[in-house]
Amino acid sequence: MSDASTTTASRGDAVIEVENLHKAYGDARVLKGIDLSAGRGDVVALIGSSGSGKSTLLRCLNLLETPTSGSLRLLGETIPFRGQGARREPADRRQLRCLRARLGMVFQGFNLWPHMTLEANVMEAPIQVLKRSRAEARDEARTLLERVGLYHLREAYPTTLSGGQQQRGAIARALAMGPEALLFDEPTSALDPELVGEVLAVIRDLAKEGRTMIIVTHEMAFAADVADRVVFLDQGEIAEQGPPDRLFDAPTAQRLQRFLGSVSPSQGERQ
Repeated sequence: MSDASTTTASRGDAVIEVENLHKAYGDARVLKGIDLSAGRGDVVALIGSSGSGKSTLLRCLNLLETPTSGSLRLLGETIPFRGQGARREPADRRQLRCLRARLGMVFQGFNLWPHMTLEANVMEAPIQVLKRSRAEARDEARTLLERVGLYHLREAYPTTLSGGQQQRGAIARALAMGPEALLFDEPTSALDPELVGEVLAVIRDLAKEGRTMIIVTHEMAFAADVADRVVFLDQGEIAEQGPPDRLFDAPTAQRLQRFLGSVSPSQGERQ
């Protein structure tokens, strides 16, 4: 992992970089001038109360939402836009498809295809997008499912699995594309408390491998344990950011102090 005191990666090292990013829906300004970057191997945790803009920011990074204004650089490539405001959109659709194949995203709602087995879910994108053979995709899928502890359930359908199992399957599916960075949008928020630990354990293992990750989470103890840098969003702005030991032990922004006072300090260690 990178030096935790670093708050901004240099342009040459940045895997994900946004400058002065804004997002509005009509008159509602959700993001208000975000500057954020993640270097190779960085783990960045985004925290904040509901409605602070965390998930919107993550969706802008993957261009599931188009920023209203601001610049975005992903995996060494600047994203060109055309149009203004609500009509703004990525100018190069081919570039967008290629970048999405290299930037994995895990949603809070799992999003597994219910009519496919777990193994088929993991195989599908490598076959369709990367043009892998079925045999190659199957071998890789089984390796990944074993890695997340689900090899024995490879022939099961998502509706027969627990929420934690489905989310681990979704992580395996994201890894099957060989992404250069991973985005996690509240990966445990839809889970029962007793299932949270199994998903966090998989993400911890990915962090130990030195993967670049940006994680939206409400699990404060997990963020403190796994992140190089924690970013606190409040009302669409970055109110404070820094290494987790400083941010959690000695927050300077009053808004962050109030937020931390409203959550359990051990939240996220529910095994």
